[in-house]
Amino acid sequence: MKSLLFFLAFLCTITLSISSAPSTANSAIASKKERAVTRFSQPVQLMGIGLKGQYLFVHDDEAMMRGDACTYVYEGAAEIPTKLVIAFHCMPVARAKAAKFTVRTRMTWPGRYELTEFQFGGSTEAHLVPANPPAAYVNIAQ
Repeated sequence: MKSLLFFLAFLCTITLSISSAPSTANSAIASKKERAVTRFSQPVQLMGIGLKGQYLFVHDDEAMMRGDACTYVYEGAAEIPTKLVIAFHCMPVARAKAAKFTVRTRMTWPGRYELTEFQFGGSTEAHLVPANPPAAYVNIAQ
């Protein structure tokens, strides 16, 4: 009888540990942050802000899943809060796998470009910049 109880307890333990493994894996995926540094030699507009020089793009998958601002753009190559230029909630879109960090723009006026999306190297997901975002989705650093 003791061996039967021991076996059932062991079986329950194994079952519980197997069923919790996927949630651990999903939380690891959800907390993924991607980062890339790029340089704009010509001015590029991002939601009304002019970018020229070196910028760090950070995308937080966990924030995106919560519906919060998930994209952060910093001036320079480091994630320094005082160097935050803008934060916004992007829209994911499937693309072919990018070999390196890619920024896509459109010409809004001769010689004037607007950033429309970006994609991290090795990823098949691009991130669209919202055309008319609600104010709650954008934080412009002053």
